[in-house]
Amino acid sequence: MQQPRTTSFRRYRVLLAVPSDRSTGALLRALRTHAFDATVTHDGTRVLDSVQAASFAAVVLETGLPGLDTASVLTGLHRLAPDTPVIALTSREQRDQIVAGLRGNQDDYLLTPFPADELLTRLRLRVRDQAAQERSVARRGDITIDTALGLVSVDGQLVTLTPTEFALLTILISHPDEALSREQLTSMLWRDPPSSNVIEVYIGYLRRKLGSDRIRTVRGVGYLLED
Repeated sequence: MQQPRTTSFRRYRVLLAVPSDRSTGALLRALRTHAFDATVTHDGTRVLDSVQAASFAAVVLETGLPGLDTASVLTGLHRLAPDTPVIALTSREQRDQIVAGLRGNQDDYLLTPFPADELLTRLRLRVRDQAAQERSVARRGDITIDTALGLVSVDGQLVTLTPTEFALLTILISHPDEALSREQLTSMLWRDPPSSNVIEVYIGYLRRKLGSDRIRTVRGVGYLLED
């Protein structure tokens, strides 16, 4: 489906270090959909070469890379890119060893296998936009949107949205106490809308993720985000 014309997602460049390409296809698609552009490497030594050659918002590091052991890769990352958070992907058997090499206030880990949504949430929490000195936060009722990091929470619980869902929610929250018509929302999101009922479809997606009572249909007018 065509991407929205207006979205508040920023793009983040991450380094994905995994032993092979065997299972990275779905993960790469999920990262791209949620505003992460991934550079992939399969070798521990090349992880360190990569962070020397380019700047990354985060490094996702799976244990068991050839070329250099994980502890050495972590030590090198902390030395070469001290401001770059690392999310380690590790088995339960190796967890204690890996956690000992992480910086508790900056790094994180996930046990394999893991749901892609969990990694996306951890990434969003760890990355920082170096160009933004202040984060832009909008609130409506118990819904909070951090537009700098692309984070959405409902009653304190993080919710993962696609770029289109995020863009639609951002429009609704930026028009408090105003019901917006389907035509208004469509024109704000797309130059050429992919279908005539696309707004209804995405309103349905948001209701399932945020709660069915948080977006009200105003009969004959449009949609309103409840306070």
